[in-house]
Amino acid sequence: VFQHLPLATVVGGRILALHGGIGDGKWTMNDLNNVRRPLTHDDLQRPENKWLWNILWSDPIEDDQLGQSVFGVHSSPRSKLAVKFGWNVTQAFCATNGLDLVVRSHQSKKDGLGFDVMHHESLVRVFSARDYERNGNDGAVLDVDHAEEDSELGTLSVKAQVLGAINKD
Repeated sequence: VFQHLPLATVVGGRILALHGGIGDGKWTMNDLNNVRRPLTHDDLQRPENKWLWNILWSDPIEDDQLGQSVFGVHSSPRSKLAVKFGWNVTQAFCATNGLDLVVRSHQSKKDGLGFDVMHHESLVRVFSARDYERNGNDGAVLDVDHAEEDSELGTLSVKAQVLGAINKD
């Protein structure tokens, strides 16, 4: 079953939802649409499929980090294939693919709100499992709808709905 599951989806034509991240961001929606299935774990670990691995396991660089390490693509302690990507990579990826937002669902933050707006509002981390591993984090989902005031322009509204943690310190 997992070999056939989608790696990502586009919501409303402008929001990419995926598990991990965009990796180096040098791929397009057409590349993703052309991935042949089934896709095994071994397939994901082939060097030519590093970008697919990163859809599952790459991480955004946190906005509060200082220095040059917030730009570009960097190796990740998570694995040899995974990378961390900066806000400039996210914004370039969105521009190339005609997207407004990337939504990722991997990683909760200890005592977190269940969501974080990152990378100059071009990326949102949302995590739905509250109290994940007893971390005291809230859970959240995103409500995506057409903005009432800009319905003619097709503007999307994204609002977080938060379910508070039970085990907050």
